Amino acid sequence: WIVVKPTVDAISTGGQKYTPLSDGSFMAQGYAPGRHTVKMTVKTDVKNITAFRLELLTDANLPLNGPGRSYKGLCALTEFNVDAAPESDPTKVTHLKFASATADFGQAEAQLDPEEKGSKPRVVGPVQYAIDGKAETAWGIDAGPGRRNQSRKAVFNTDKPVSFDSGEVLTFILKQNH
Repeated sequence: WIVVKPTVDAISTGGQKYTPLSDGSFMAQGYAPGRHTVKMTVKTDVKNITAFRLELLTDANLPLNGPGRSYKGLCALTEFNVDAAPESDPTKVTHLKFASATADFGQAEAQLDPEEKGSKPRVVGPVQYAIDGKAETAWGIDAGPGRRNQSRKAVFNTDKPVSFDSGEVLTFILKQNH
């Protein structure tokens, strides 16, 4: 794996701050919105990219050591999207499709309480929910009491390799609506 160090689009954070750390990770700080989308962009010259690994890390500065920011230290990822464009022409954007997703922990499907009367039920479950294109599903990381506050990893496999002769501009879009 190659660690990339993207920049965060400041207007996409819903008031949340992302502080870059020396290891390439980000610490989410400040206001913690219930729903938000973060957009991160990086240029790379890596060829034939076939997968992306997302790591959710624990930290003593997060509730119950995280890796999420809820009062239980949890989070849920509604959608993981990646757009790619050639560095020579960043306007030629391709929305990547994923063939599969795997994770070190797959939560059993669980329905969350509706946000408001008449709204669609929100569901958390396995990592495949983060690439299903549905706003009401999300990858959940709750392994239950005594096992929930651990770092988690997910791998998202593209349906075909990504490569441009001039290098790539990758835009990661992480939606959290749960």
